[in-house]
Amino acid sequence: MTKPEAFNVLRTSDSGELIIVADYAATGRQAANFHDLAKLLETGHTIWETAPAPWGQETGMTGGDQADRWLHGIRDSGLTVRALLGFCGGGVYAGVLAERIAEWQERPRLVLFDPGFAESAMLTEHVDGFYRRLAKAFTEEQLAAGHRRVAAEAAAATGAVDLAGRLGRLFHEELRPAIVRAGWSERAAEESAGLVTGYLHWLAGAVDLDPRPGWARAAVLNSSDPEIGLHIIPEPERSAMFGEARFFDVVHADLLRTTDVAKHTDALLSRPAASYADAQ
Repeated sequence: MTKPEAFNVLRTSDSGELIIVADYAATGRQAANFHDLAKLLETGHTIWETAPAPWGQETGMTGGDQADRWLHGIRDSGLTVRALLGFCGGGVYAGVLAERIAEWQERPRLVLFDPGFAESAMLTEHVDGFYRRLAKAFTEEQLAAGHRRVAAEAAAATGAVDLAGRLGRLFHEELRPAIVRAGWSERAAEESAGLVTGYLHWLAGAVDLDPRPGWARAAVLNSSDPEIGLHIIPEPERSAMFGEARFFDVVHADLLRTTDVAKHTDALLSRPAASYADAQ
């Protein structure tokens, strides 16, 4: 099989079954990602990670557009999707993909790690965070003006996708040069700008998607961080929103690199798909 264009291949096998993992792993974060979890899993199936649209091609893409890109690659593979795994905001995409895939095959299992809804405010917070981290590359007046411009772009945006485009342009115009002033090369600064722009569009796409139909059948593995995942969803709403849940005494950043989490994930992947479909 040729390498899929819309995915990163984490593991290959000849089982004929596929596990899709949904995340935006290349954000420069310190948290563990699905590359870490894949090393711990014993499952014998092929594992593909959703890859973002190539830099420069993400502009204007909705969440539905991004989901369609992955769905085309999945259908073209001829493989049966055994399960979808979603981390944090990737759980939104995983839930939507699970529902779409169920239109042509048996419903795949769905496992979510610290799931949460995507919100437009997350885009502005992400860019504001770069201003704070690069504060020494600005004067106080420039820094204040930068934060004001982020707020102005948010106020002027007609939706999350439009906001992603606006903030992406802002990053290239003001923060990319600041990265160079902070001592990084032009190439590194340009790569960072492309990476952030891709992430903003990925996150914006998730804002307008409704994952709840898929989530109703999901198994959730949640960290101990009080401001993450199920901890911020009221209990009555939580029980109605997901199929089942288990909490682990591990921080969010380490969830996908924890052996006990991997063992429980393997156990979920080995269960009959019907046990997920009948969860509620």
